[in-house]
Amino acid sequence: MSRYHRTRRFLVGVGLAAVLASLGCRTNPDVAKEEYRKSGDRYFDQKQYAEAIVQYRNALQQDPKFGEVRYKLAQAYSKRGDNQNAYREYIRAADLLPDNVQAQVDAAALLLLTRQYEDAKTRVEKALAREPKNVQAQIILGNALAGLSDFDAAVKQLEEANKLEPTAGAYAGIGVIENARGAHPDAEKAFRTAVGVEPKNVGAYLALANYLWSAGKAQESETSLKQALALEPNNDLANRALVALYIGTNRVREAEPLLKRLAENDKTPQATYKIGLGEFFARTNRLSDALKILAPLAAQKEAYAPSQTRVAAIQFAQGERVLAYQTIGAVLQREPKNEPALLTKTRFQLAERKLDDALKTAQAASAANPQSVEAFFLIGVTQRARRQPVEAIAAFNEVIKLNPRAVAAQLQLSELNLAAGKRDVGLQLAEEVAKSAPGAPVVQLNLARNLIAGNQIARAEPIVRQLVTQYPKAAPAQAIAGTLALAKKDSAGARKSYEQALSIDPINMEALTGLTALDVGQKNFPAARARIDAALAKAPTNPDMLMLAGRTFASVGDPAAAEAALKKAIEVAPQSLQAYGFLGQLYISQKRLDQALAEFDQMAKKDPRSVGAPTMAGMILEVQGKRDQAKGRYEQALQINPDAAVAANNLAYIYAEQGGNLDVALQLAQTAKRALPDLAEVSDTLGFVYLKKDLVSLAIPPLEASAKKDPQNWIYQYHLGLAYSKAGEKAKAKQALERALAINASFPGAEDARKTLAGL
Repeated sequence: MSRYHRTRRFLVGVGLAAVLASLGCRTNPDVAKEEYRKSGDRYFDQKQYAEAIVQYRNALQQDPKFGEVRYKLAQAYSKRGDNQNAYREYIRAADLLPDNVQAQVDAAALLLLTRQYEDAKTRVEKALAREPKNVQAQIILGNALAGLSDFDAAVKQLEEANKLEPTAGAYAGIGVIENARGAHPDAEKAFRTAVGVEPKNVGAYLALANYLWSAGKAQESETSLKQALALEPNNDLANRALVALYIGTNRVREAEPLLKRLAENDKTPQATYKIGLGEFFARTNRLSDALKILAPLAAQKEAYAPSQTRVAAIQFAQGERVLAYQTIGAVLQREPKNEPALLTKTRFQLAERKLDDALKTAQAASAANPQSVEAFFLIGVTQRARRQPVEAIAAFNEVIKLNPRAVAAQLQLSELNLAAGKRDVGLQLAEEVAKSAPGAPVVQLNLARNLIAGNQIARAEPIVRQLVTQYPKAAPAQAIAGTLALAKKDSAGARKSYEQALSIDPINMEALTGLTALDVGQKNFPAARARIDAALAKAPTNPDMLMLAGRTFASVGDPAAAEAALKKAIEVAPQSLQAYGFLGQLYISQKRLDQALAEFDQMAKKDPRSVGAPTMAGMILEVQGKRDQAKGRYEQALQINPDAAVAANNLAYIYAEQGGNLDVALQLAQTAKRALPDLAEVSDTLGFVYLKKDLVSLAIPPLEASAKKDPQNWIYQYHLGLAYSKAGEKAKAKQALERALAINASFPGAEDARKTLAGL
């Protein structure tokens, strides 16, 4: 037989053996799973983790409840740096291996990292029930208790761990807890003790360095990191930490050699450190160097998506936007749920003001990873740009749920709440942010703005003074100085600061708004008009500018120009409910009620969850005498939000006046009263409903409150007079009814008032 035939026969024999073995495995799952496990273990021992994962997963196809294999699969994922899959498999393994102490401890450690403190505590307590002296479990329990804010118990637990076996981990845990509760000397002592207990433990030096950096001791932090690197020169975490320190202290040149070392030694399938070096070059504006590092990585399967996502970002920054979209599109074609790629595309769309597209892309990113802080943050930014403050607040609140220390989200929430008139909430958030990032100018600016809005001028003054001193050529600093002066009724000072701001930035909205208000207040309408015309010429499609123009033109007596500006604002920002509202109010002031109604109905179509639009439509219909249609609009508003106070008040009054649905009217009036307890109109409605239900003793107090708040309102006096009359208090009834007629002798119900007076 020729060599060719012998070779062919040998290959056929091997193939047949493999097929027979495979058939044998299929007929006996227990045999198959063990073979796959053994094969996976061999790969694992040889550090071929990708191959090990394949074999372990094959074993689990035979027996999904094979706990030991789940545990090894988790370890393999962890070795590969795939933390998401590792986390999932560690938890599953622990569930399948309730008696395996180490499995419970490993699962608890991961739960701790993901801030699931209660679950971590439960698992590690099970481990300690079996091994009370397990030091690792003791340390995890201490940290879980700290996460649950039970600091005393946490410290006690970690001290117990140190009694069993003094470890750097336990002392570092104590340091973290003491730092969290503000005991900084005790924290530093614990971190330094950790180094003393285990002088060759790199993690102890890293923990100390992290604390020292947070305490503002950058030089000592650097020393600790260098001590860690003396022990392990190629330690990834220590190198990365020192890089971060160098960049954070503006020592970029010193960071570069460390990044290059990490990149040279990078053996990760995702080319993590090579990509990191590319990002470094991009951030230092060395875009061509960044592309030289990143472009070749497209050939590596697992590095393709992360490297090309960064390439797309560089292309966009270089102005090659079509190419950037093509590059990111290719990534998403391969991996439609790639979160970083979706977020990068969102940023492109935001930069180009493609807001609806940006929202869809950011929402796709959050669907791909519901725990993505960045995805929810970009949703919030997009919704704010779309003039959807309620939705923006909801998105930023999701960010805070996922990361309570997200300063950028807290800052956004503070600004949004202040703009919505929720000054207490805005100020509370501003103060929290100022504690977290006290040196950031944007944070101080926001705090000052909130303090001024809350009339806390004395607290705002030193902050504003410091901002102007530190940033004299920053338009926002000069603008907030103008706002502070305006709050102090210093018109000359306000004008000077606002003009200084506009000399730096001609379209600074705060300065433009302030100066225009000063001009209008001083009846200098030509100056106000000229300023807005000049600003519009520079920013003709800026929605905020158009809104300011609309309000200004209306104030200076040019309703046609106001209408044009507001319609343009709606054109460029169709989601801007405020623009619809202003346009509706303009039409009402001109008695163009049908057009006003159309605007508010259009506003309701644009945002089906808007309570304000149907409420305003109902009020217009009432003015037109179309009460049945008005009722429908108010009912629509209350279907959207049962606590819509204005709609509830107005609908309650209609029901009461028509004499039907009095029980429902009372519920609605009480709803309005809870939300708006000090409003005279609301107290009058509640009293009127009680009067209609013949509950006179309950009617009189709210009616008296209304009449006291607004004694010149004939309807309040009329209702109060009727209530006094029914209660038999003739003198008071006569006084109130006569006052009502004196204010308006021909009001609807005047004849009834006279008849009541005649009978007293």
